[in-house]
Amino acid sequence: MIKLNHMNKTTLFTSILSTTILFISSLTSCDGIIERNNEPLDAAYANFEEINEKYHSDIFEVKLFCETEVTRSSSPNPIRIFPSVNDQLIVSCDAEKNDETQGDMLYYKINSKGITEDTLHLSQNKYWPEFIDDFIIFTNDEKAYYTTWPQDGDTTTHAFKVLNEDLSWTGEKINQKIASAKKDGKYWFLKNVTRNDHYYMQFFFYQDEQWQMLWQEIPAYRSIDSSEDAGRYRDDVFWTGEQDPYLPENITFLHFHPEEKLKYSHNIGGGSPGYSVKNWRGKAFFKTKIGDRDFNFFEPHIAVEKERFDDYKNRFYTVLEANYSALHFRPTFYISPHGFAFYSSNSQSMYLIRKK
Repeated sequence: MIKLNHMNKTTLFTSILSTTILFISSLTSCDGIIERNNEPLDAAYANFEEINEKYHSDIFEVKLFCETEVTRSSSPNPIRIFPSVNDQLIVSCDAEKNDETQGDMLYYKINSKGITEDTLHLSQNKYWPEFIDDFIIFTNDEKAYYTTWPQDGDTTTHAFKVLNEDLSWTGEKINQKIASAKKDGKYWFLKNVTRNDHYYMQFFFYQDEQWQMLWQEIPAYRSIDSSEDAGRYRDDVFWTGEQDPYLPENITFLHFHPEEKLKYSHNIGGGSPGYSVKNWRGKAFFKTKIGDRDFNFFEPHIAVEKERFDDYKNRFYTVLEANYSALHFRPTFYISPHGFAFYSSNSQSMYLIRKK
């Protein structure tokens, strides 16, 4: 039996301790973690939850409202919200799943209680839809029709009254009609058409409770200004996929709990080189107000940065793994005055939040 003297025991203990430290360090370095925070979360934030369908609250319910398979590269803001008639909201969601459904859209009609009253699936392979108050206007280079789905859910198609289809009107007669429609009509917009090296302007207008389209040949192609386009009658108030590291004004940043220090990168794009950062990643805690109640939530895997160039404003990034590129984190809410809200932090999904 070998006996160890005091010096040998000390040497052996030191060797074992060093080996243990090296082993632990190797485990840490394998997952890219530089340092871990062992401090507990402040008790004030212990009941905050992540926004998903598992969100538990005595006040609010959270449900996945819609999601899309479309990538950011093909459609950066595929889910949108805009106000409609009858105190309603309409949600549009890109419904593309394959080549056959490219351009398809799904529309949801939301009442003042946050309840879906109707849905509409539109294929956009032949006609382009424009929402103008009570109407959806469908146009292409040849024809146009409309429905009253926003007003009453009716998808019956109604034809436009077509004027000057044979291009027989004089310039004076055309100008008089356009002036009259702009003065007395409720809506009007323009579209240009090119056909066999000839240029035409389609003038659409709603006058005397009738949708009409006036043809006009023009000498050269003319771009349509935004003040003449049908899109001016639709006001999108929310869209998914915003790329901005700063918080919207209706959200308050409360607390950051660091969990691990790691290295990640920022890809600038546009030919500029990226750069790496060593920073803490953890949980970020926020609140907003829905109706008359505070809505609290947290987001995991967040890194917060502050620098002199923007007066040390908080910038938020999602860091999924060490040595990965950071992604902008921007939690966005559309908060209805009727006490419900829509929420998204990415381009492909949106949640509905309502009081129970």
